[in-house]
Amino acid sequence: MLSSCRCLLLGALLTFFVASCAPRQAAFFDEAIAPKLGPEAPLLPLYRALAFSHNVVILQIGDSHTANDSFSGRMRELFQARFGDAGRGVLPPGAGAPNAVDKPPRVSITQEGWSVVSSSDPDAPGPFGIAGLRQHAGGAATMTLTVDDSNELANVQIELLRGPRGGTIFAALEHGSRAAISTNAPTQNAAWQPVPPSPGSRTLEVEALGDGPVDMLAWSIARGRPGVVYANVGTVGRWDPTIIRQELDHLNPSAIILTFGTDAGFRDNIDVAAYGKNLAARLRQLHAAAPQAALLVLGPPDAYRRRPRHSTVPVACDNSDWTEPPNLDAIRQVERAVAPRENAYFWDWQAAMGGPCSVLRWALTKPPMAAADREHLLAPGYRASADALFRTIMNGYELYQQALRPTS
Repeated sequence: MLSSCRCLLLGALLTFFVASCAPRQAAFFDEAIAPKLGPEAPLLPLYRALAFSHNVVILQIGDSHTANDSFSGRMRELFQARFGDAGRGVLPPGAGAPNAVDKPPRVSITQEGWSVVSSSDPDAPGPFGIAGLRQHAGGAATMTLTVDDSNELANVQIELLRGPRGGTIFAALEHGSRAAISTNAPTQNAAWQPVPPSPGSRTLEVEALGDGPVDMLAWSIARGRPGVVYANVGTVGRWDPTIIRQELDHLNPSAIILTFGTDAGFRDNIDVAAYGKNLAARLRQLHAAAPQAALLVLGPPDAYRRRPRHSTVPVACDNSDWTEPPNLDAIRQVERAVAPRENAYFWDWQAAMGGPCSVLRWALTKPPMAAADREHLLAPGYRASADALFRTIMNGYELYQQALRPTS
């Protein structure tokens, strides 16, 4: 039997070796550890990053459940409390979509002269990045981002679309020098531009000079210290493959969390089989663009739609006021089937809530955990859901750490 000192030494050597090994060697350790994790095996890239990396980026992409930062905000809070707060990360450009009610946490944004171009408009010309939006300035325009804590602006970058006859912007932190950035280029491409740091600044200003069109795809803020960056992007999902590869290569996420499915499940005319094929294609696209990242697919939460009076549609949960959208569970089951085939982890959000009919109960709690539409959750419900997902992820992480420890 090995002595405790020798076990500690071997453990330290193993930690050093895994942390510094090449991807092929890391894959060897993953293959040995994966059987010990069971269904959480697809989360190995995230676990390895949490154990051995100083900087971990988690990117959540999805529909309204993501645009509403209650869920992702709680996930950010939990991860950063345990592993360190490295910042807010990538943000949609500017103030986001018109009439947006979901504002980014820890920041406020004002703008004048910019107009949003959304990929939800089928006539809107591309390209679009991961946010599914562009902020366009055809003339002079200003945009200001203000943070609650100046440490958030230790590392600031702006993603701009460059191309022929592109205009110029000035970007500056509150106490820093103004940096002129030209978006003129022979061919169209996306590029991240750093803003010179200025300690103590709480404000970033971006000014389009009006000497040519300017398009912003995203911007990113970070604290420049070890820990976890947890970013959420509520996107409509029309992406340019080249820009997505560039963005994910730049952001270098250790995990990508997808929260699509609710909107699709509420569409009565959706082709469920086609949805599954599109999901599989998107997961393959993300794997190719970010091979170092774990992929998580969150199934739609429990949800219902109001049942018209004297309707013949089925009653949900013995409550004649509500009915289940006919395709919602089909979408959930397609995601459950597709995710493991594409080496992604599926999390059953409905089951975590307590199964079918749970959202009807959540809407009646005090304070209520679900919205009156029984489709969306309220802040307490999103927080409870995030707590459940975080527990699941951390349970697997504990198994991962146990698997790394040498046996006596």
